[in-house]
Amino acid sequence: MRLKALGAVAALTLTAIAFASVVVTRIQTRGYALDSSNTRFDFQLNAMRRQQGSTNRYYGLGSFAWTSNGRTQGMRIRSISSITVDEDSESRVVRVEGNGQLGRWGFSPGRFNGNLMVGDFIVTFTDNFEGDDTVSFSFTSGAGINAVHYSFSGNVQSGVLNMSQWTL
Repeated sequence: MRLKALGAVAALTLTAIAFASVVVTRIQTRGYALDSSNTRFDFQLNAMRRQQGSTNRYYGLGSFAWTSNGRTQGMRIRSISSITVDEDSESRVVRVEGNGQLGRWGFSPGRFNGNLMVGDFIVTFTDNFEGDDTVSFSFTSGAGINAVHYSFSGNVQSGVLNMSQWTL
């Protein structure tokens, strides 16, 4: 298993008549993957979902980087709109959706970056407990001639996936 599960599910239950329970899910992952063409995809994500009744709040930051047409590109997370975790006896699947900024030629530190495009992203990590962990990613921005679409699907070569959940 390349994505090493570092965390266990932690459960703390505090009951009170006046308060509804709060469920917190935290996802941390970093590493890189290669697709069938040997294209490298780097990922780093730290995200959290706070669920109280039917209300969800999402927090997080992260970045993803790849090379397309000989140019390095990176996407930074602006906001997260959904986090889902599905787990069975064979695998854990973590899916994060949100809004990101694409730096077409990378991000320039210390100065305004006028080459940023805003779009939607979806990233899915599959932690197979017997090995062959995978990541898939897509970013879509704009329409017509200025549209940008990038997608990646490959096997994790090195990385960590840490998922924890607790109830307050």
